[in-house]
Amino acid sequence: MNRCQKCGRVPSGFGMVVLTIKEDEPSQSLCRDCYNEFATNMLGIENYKDFEKEATFIDCDGIEHRFQIGKMINPTGICWEAVEFIGENKIGYSFEVHQDFEEDSNDALERLYKKIKKGLSQKFIRKEMFQGQELISIKENIVEGRIEWDDRYDRMPKFIIDELEYSLEEFGRILMSCEGWNFRLEIIEPTE
Repeated sequence: MNRCQKCGRVPSGFGMVVLTIKEDEPSQSLCRDCYNEFATNMLGIENYKDFEKEATFIDCDGIEHRFQIGKMINPTGICWEAVEFIGENKIGYSFEVHQDFEEDSNDALERLYKKIKKGLSQKFIRKEMFQGQELISIKENIVEGRIEWDDRYDRMPKFIIDELEYSLEEFGRILMSCEGWNFRLEIIEPTE
C-alpha cells in the first residue's frame, strides 16, 4: 500500500496525489490532506476543514447511498467530490462541483448536495423480465453516467450508470433496443 510521504498515513478511498515541485527533484506521493495543506500555503488561501467527510442520501427507489466527501485545492479553485465506494476499487455514484476561491465553501457544499439529490432522483436503465429473459433498455431515451477505464480489457471503456458498471459490449446491447434510431452524444466535464 502507498503511504503519504509527508504524514505516513495510508490514504482513504481518494488515493494519492503525485506532486513534483521542481523538475530536477523526485516526485512526492501525498495524501489529499497533505496536498491540500501544501496548496493552501502556496496559494495563500484558507484550508476549509469544517465539513462532514461522509454523507448519506436516499435514491428514488428508497435505497441508501453513503458518500465520502473530499476536496482538492487547485490553482483555479477547489474541486469538491462526493464518491460512493461500493467495494475494493469500485466506485458507484460520483459527483463533483467547482468552487471559485471567492465563493463560500458552505455554498459549494450545498451545491454538491443538491447535485447528489438530483442525480439520485432518477434512474436511466430499465430492467424487465419478458418471456423468461431479462431485457435492459434506456428509460425515456436519455442516459447519463460516467466513463471509466475497464481493467478487464486493454484500452476499453466501461460505463457507470445508475451506480452499476456496464462494459462497452453490454452498453452496446442496451443501445440495440433503439436500433434504427438516431442519437446525439454529449460529453460533459464532471463538475457541470
